[in-house]
Amino acid sequence: MSDSASGRFDAFIVGAGPAGSHMAFLLASQGCRVAIIDKDRFPRQKVCGGGVSRKALDLLDTDLGSVVHRRIGGAFLTFANRQTLIKDVSPSVGVTVVRSEFDAFLLDRALAAGAILLPQTTFLAATDSAVGIDIDTDAGRHHSRLLFAADGAASSVRRHVFGSRIVGCAPALEALVPASPEKIESLADRAVFDFDVGGGYGWIFPKRDHLNVGVFAPYSQRPLRAELQRFMARYACLQTAAAPRRFGFPIPLRNLAGQYQRGRTWLLGDAAGLAESLFGEGIYFALKSATLAAAAIARDGFAADSRRYTDLLRGELLPELRAAARIARLIYRFPRFAFNHCVLNPQVNEDFAGLIDGSVGYRQCLRRNLLQPHRWLVPGRPSMAAASL
Repeated sequence: MSDSASGRFDAFIVGAGPAGSHMAFLLASQGCRVAIIDKDRFPRQKVCGGGVSRKALDLLDTDLGSVVHRRIGGAFLTFANRQTLIKDVSPSVGVTVVRSEFDAFLLDRALAAGAILLPQTTFLAATDSAVGIDIDTDAGRHHSRLLFAADGAASSVRRHVFGSRIVGCAPALEALVPASPEKIESLADRAVFDFDVGGGYGWIFPKRDHLNVGVFAPYSQRPLRAELQRFMARYACLQTAAAPRRFGFPIPLRNLAGQYQRGRTWLLGDAAGLAESLFGEGIYFALKSATLAAAAIARDGFAADSRRYTDLLRGELLPELRAAARIARLIYRFPRFAFNHCVLNPQVNEDFAGLIDGSVGYRQCLRRNLLQPHRWLVPGRPSMAAASL
């Protein structure tokens, strides 16, 4: 009987979202014995705006094919749908997807590379030993050299191994709004970012047959449901007779303990608290954490005492997340001033677009713009004088 058939693996991954499936793909492609479990049946519903940035696409380095709903070539940057700047970017800044389709695509890619899926399996506990880690699930016990927690913001692996209150989250609320082809085409493959949302921003992402609408408010002092209703009421394209479905979800912005490895267990993506504070983007950072974890294994193997993954996070990813948090505090605590002097400022918003396509880093953006007043002292001008969406 093979090691895989008997439940012995090099890597055991809990969670088949972007971090887990990408990790499984990277390791399986190198010939490692990889198992991935998820408590849900795939494809499964996943609450998310569904925007995938160009820098995330570059990390994946594959054609997403039919799971792409729209290619986003620009944005309406607006304040209450009254002052609006049209910002177009070439090549496209990213794509929109539906997470059930996107996650299933990444999982299928990992399985094609040789990973093994244990479907509808729930993690229960894990115990380190001198030679590996034993993982108990509701479908039996498995043995692995390393365990990877990729099971999201409410990670059960993290809670069991690291304890509670390790990750701090900010709230987001989204609605799925049915829309006619005419309403969807009125956005012209642009997303909407509205900065008149208390302590955050509102978005509209066009999909094939609906609009994904939401608010992300890391510094909000107001009820998020009321904030979403206020935001949606501004836009003619969001008015519909049918009540849209609403979903709330946490975005994990901070690892309060600064712990990413304990024994043979490593935290990835949302389970590690690796989303960013400015846009609330988690997909890129989930994929990047998997990439760094795979790089650490390529250097140190599956050694239990390796801390290279944490070192890579501290050297490459965490400084970017800290800079994103500083930018977010400045933007969202002074939204009107920030909109007039940063969003409408062509020098500044070019760099902010670069944050999404990957051509500009958060530290670079912070140094070049917000810490140099001469770049944003003079306010910019909107390109649309009145509401039109």
